[in-house]
Amino acid sequence: MEHRIAEASAKDPSHLVVLCHGFGAGAEDLMPLAGELNGALPARWVFPAAPFPPAGAGLPYGRAWFPRSPEEAQRALVGDYFARLEEMDPDGLRASGAEVAELVQSFGIPWSRVILGGFSQGAMVAVETALAAAERPGGLLLFSGSLIARSRWQRELGKLGGLPAFQSHGDSDPILAPSSGERLAHLLEKNGLTVRFHRFPGGHEIESGVVRGAQAFLLGFADVDDAQP
Repeated sequence: MEHRIAEASAKDPSHLVVLCHGFGAGAEDLMPLAGELNGALPARWVFPAAPFPPAGAGLPYGRAWFPRSPEEAQRALVGDYFARLEEMDPDGLRASGAEVAELVQSFGIPWSRVILGGFSQGAMVAVETALAAAERPGGLLLFSGSLIARSRWQRELGKLGGLPAFQSHGDSDPILAPSSGERLAHLLEKNGLTVRFHRFPGGHEIESGVVRGAQAFLLGFADVDDAQP
């Protein structure tokens, strides 16, 4: 899988942080976060690129994790595709989770030291990657994501019980409704995950308050390392 490693990565990383971009973006889209967050935790920062280029659907740039056909991508651009995610379980979602999990495995870092995350569609892929992983990862960083594949996730999320997660969502998000993010948080908590939910006055974005919240979340992993003999 194509990916980027941020120059801000620590020389002696204790953790691996993998952040997946959103629909229509690319591997480099979230890379500035490595510079903003790297001081909180010595980590290697990896940014996978989604496999499908939706140029044929009228989007001249960027990539998508799902859907993976030009016809479905076109509907995603002009229709209510993203308003119906909870009842959808696209093949591309599960394929993406398996592909990112395979990428993580290639780094040889224990899953307990892996933080999975992403923005928007990438946040959904991060949860799916955690479900596809050989072992439970260390945590989740979910920026402006949404509940998807509700029926299947309800059955499978129990395996992630006890996992810490940071989740953010804007009150005025025009792409993924705040209620969809809240339902995701509720389902995660119902299945035993510990969710730190950060709601902010803004749209489909990662604003400064979200960055500070993510920094505090990552510092918790550094504190655990410091406490170990």
